[in-house]
Amino acid sequence: MQSWIGPERQALAKSAAKVLKDNALHNRSGLPPFRLPQVAQQILDELFHFSSAGDTAPVVSLGQKLGQQGLGLRALLGLSRVLLREVLARLPGSTPGALEAVAHVNDYLTLLVDAVAEQEKREVGVQRDEMQLALERAIHNRERELRRVIIELSTPIMPVYDHILVLPLIGKLDTERAGRITECLLREVVDRQARTAIIDVTGVPAMDAEAVDALVRTARALDLLGTHPVLVGIRPEAARALSDQDAHLAGIVVLANLQSGILHALRREGLEVCGSPPPQRGAARSYRGR
Repeated sequence: MQSWIGPERQALAKSAAKVLKDNALHNRSGLPPFRLPQVAQQILDELFHFSSAGDTAPVVSLGQKLGQQGLGLRALLGLSRVLLREVLARLPGSTPGALEAVAHVNDYLTLLVDAVAEQEKREVGVQRDEMQLALERAIHNRERELRRVIIELSTPIMPVYDHILVLPLIGKLDTERAGRITECLLREVVDRQARTAIIDVTGVPAMDAEAVDALVRTARALDLLGTHPVLVGIRPEAARALSDQDAHLAGIVVLANLQSGILHALRREGLEVCGSPPPQRGAARSYRGR
């Protein structure tokens, strides 16, 4: 076969380059069109070597290399069909030597296609894994952002008067959430120079040992900053929990509801609440300094 294919190498390489250019859209971006004649020449050179030595390892190595460079499997299959037709058209009849030459070319192309297919399979697997990891990271970041937003929305810190803040709590209070609430509250206390912080637990459905400890820790942290902690909205069952767990509430004012907590805070600021004259609608109460 080598004696036959030698004079035909350039013609076959030219035909192979044309096929690769016609199928360039099936290649990946790493293999630019201007390199396709070089790829065709490599394929024909290795075919010439395989026809003389029959060594399969260089063929597999070339297929892996071309696959890494971006040669598409569909482009190579198109080249294989054309190359076999070219060989059949150029061989002198159906002699035993001609049939052997076709078998050699077919074996070579099969090895090359299998190597490119295997490389493409590996690359698709890598891309799939990378996409899966990217998706998992995106989902994780999205969930973390949603948790942050939910926490911010579920713990609004509202200034009701100069140096007076109200924190209404809604939902279950656990250690993680309590830590974030304390952090946000202390930041607001410092930023607004609050002298009284009212923690309203009316919306907390149950007060177990974890929730009680969290409230006490938050109140103690406020006290260390010089801010007066006020706890309001304690339900009867919550009061029993505080009593049963012997919570250390010394220095923490506990009141029935938010209204009484705000009145207490206003009085600490030297203010008192007075009723408005009956004829004035929409202004039932006002604040005035003592």
